[in-house]
Order: sequence, then structure tokens, then C-alpha cells
Amino acid sequence: MPQPELVLYHFPGACSQVSICALETAGLSYEVRLVNLAAGEQSGADYLGVSPLGKVPLLLIDGEPLSENAAILTYIATLRPDAGLFPADPSPRMRAEAVGGMSFCGGTLHPQIRGIANPSRLTDGDGEPVRKKSEALAKKSFGYAERRLAEREWWLGEWSIVDVYLNWAFTVARNAKFDSTPYPLLNGHAGKMSDRPAFQRMLEIDAEARATLKL
Repeated sequence: MPQPELVLYHFPGACSQVSICALETAGLSYEVRLVNLAAGEQSGADYLGVSPLGKVPLLLIDGEPLSENAAILTYIATLRPDAGLFPADPSPRMRAEAVGGMSFCGGTLHPQIRGIANPSRLTDGDGEPVRKKSEALAKKSFGYAERRLAEREWWLGEWSIVDVYLNWAFTVARNAKFDSTPYPLLNGHAGKMSDRPAFQRMLEIDAEARATLKL
């Protein structure tokens, strides 16, 4: 089956990094189109015409949009099942664990780190109470993730794209001055993935995007 034409909308530092790593791991050909969130391009008519919620990542598949990281990662893994984005174990439990990991990163951690890094997006009032509450919730969530890594080494017991997603969330929180010292395994998670070519390529693409956008 011929590969569909793939276009990924991306902003450096955003969770679209994870989709890039998935595409690179799968060895798929794709085009990166940058959306300058810092300049507000996500709210412009052009991008809203493609992505009604103005979010990244967004993957165009033969011109048809697919949003939400969990959906994009699942699509890529289904398109290239031998790429190893998720463990080869086909059991219902393992598949559910993979979905659970993506849901944890996207549905639990992502709102919490948004509240830490950019609380003004979540309130019209004082952002400091939002940040403090988000930090308290993130401590619980990252504590759970740290214990899980201690038990399994990787989120699913072996490397998967969930680990890249988890590392992205932790990195954003840490860069926003969240106290990362209680989480040595999460702090070392990126280092454990640093020898993976797809992970390195993801970082290179992100650096190139920053230079292009002059961020």
C-alpha cells in the first residue's frame, strides 16, 4: 500500500514534538509546516481553516486533518505496526495500557503543565492560584510516573512513544521552574533515549524550527 501524503503542523517545544518522533521512528516521509504560536498564528483564519481549535499537532493525511496526539500516534503505529512505537504484545491489556499512557500524558499531565507554564490561559484573574494548584496536581502525577518507571523502567515495560510523550511533559514543567529534584528517573529519562536516532532527529527538527521562527 502506498504511503499517504503526510503534513505535520508543528511549533517548537509543543507536544507536536512527540508526533515528529513517531513519524521518524516509523520511517515515514512527511512535511513539517510551522505554526508560530508565539505570534498568534494559531488564531488566524488560515490555520483555523485547517485546525478549528487552533492547536498543534495536526496531521494532514492526503489532505484530511487528524488532530490530537493520541489519535496521531495511534494512526502512525497502525500505519507502520512493525516500527515499534508500542510493544509488539497484541494482548487487549497491553493495548489498553498504551492508550492509558497516552491519555495520562495528554489528558492528565498536559492541563497540569499548562497551568504551571502558562496559567493565564486558564483564568481571567490572578494566575498564581492556578499555578499553585497545577503544581500540586503535577506533584501527584509525576510522583505516580516516577514510581511506575522504578517498577518497569519504561512506561510499558519497554520503550514506547509514551515515554517520549512523558518526557516532553516533564521537560516543559521543569523548564517552567517546577521543582524536578524529587524525580531522578524522570530527570534521566531523556538521557536513556538520547541514542535513539528518531529522538535525536526530533531534537534537530525542533532546533531548526526555533531558528526559522527566530525564537
